Amino acid sequence: MKNINELTEVLSGLTLFVQVVEKGSFSAAGRALSMSPSSVSRMIDRLEKRLNLILFTRTTRALLITEAGQEIYGQALTVIAATNALFSRADSYSDKPRGLLRITAPNTLGKILLTPFLPGFLRCYPEINVELNLTDRLVNLTHETYDLALRVTETPPVNMVARALMPVDYVLVCAQGYDMELPETPANLSQHNIFFPGDPRFHGEWRFWLHDHQESVLLTPRLMINNSDAMIDAILQGVGIALIPTFIAARYLQNGQLKRVLPDWRIENPIPATAWAITLPSRLLPLKTRVFIDDFMAWLKATREPDGNTD
Repeated sequence: MKNINELTEVLSGLTLFVQVVEKGSFSAAGRALSMSPSSVSRMIDRLEKRLNLILFTRTTRALLITEAGQEIYGQALTVIAATNALFSRADSYSDKPRGLLRITAPNTLGKILLTPFLPGFLRCYPEINVELNLTDRLVNLTHETYDLALRVTETPPVNMVARALMPVDYVLVCAQGYDMELPETPANLSQHNIFFPGDPRFHGEWRFWLHDHQESVLLTPRLMINNSDAMIDAILQGVGIALIPTFIAARYLQNGQLKRVLPDWRIENPIPATAWAITLPSRLLPLKTRVFIDDFMAWLKATREPDGNTD
């Protein structure tokens, strides 16, 4: 490399090149980076000239990566990972949390948990800026340069560092003004309108436990919804009983809009999972990331259970 300007240009080009490969087109990469397709095309042209290689074969119907492009793609990932590690190492020596913290999370988890937490976090750390991307797409932390990902899964990625935030359990709830007498046993649920989550794994028998006593009931859903906001709206109308995640129910139970149904019974979770904080496998986690995880975990412990019971 002749000078530092050329190095800077190549690093920017490689980052863009990785986006084009992973998004599959200039236009998709441009949308991800807030660039026009023509600007993306010009930068890729400059990178090809600088490297003296053809990275893509362009046709009217497809953009195909060449053999040389595949090799450069692998090298580019290594360069980007090394750059991220460099910034992480530098951040780790700072005695004050600062910098841009990039977080990605699923839509529901982010809306219900992160957005109430973030204002207080920003007040505590005035030198940290947060970029939050809510998406149900599985984001690759290495390729897309996020500092932290929240995920709900039974099996966190083995090549990352995963910190358990909370189990994702389910609870039966209804509106405070529900217009029927509440059931006293699981068998009585068949006399009510039951709202199901959209996941087909909730079909079939529901198993309930009261100490060592177990009951199973087969229920027919009156309403199935795959969106948590819509489910809450339906429950609050007071015409049904719904099964929803505890982390979604907690706020509405605390403010009195919802109440628990069969509170002494534990319902078996057909899709046991945990919410995790996922970071890259670096021994030196940036201070901005460390304080976020620590504060978020403390906030979850204090707020996730409306009655203070974490069982």
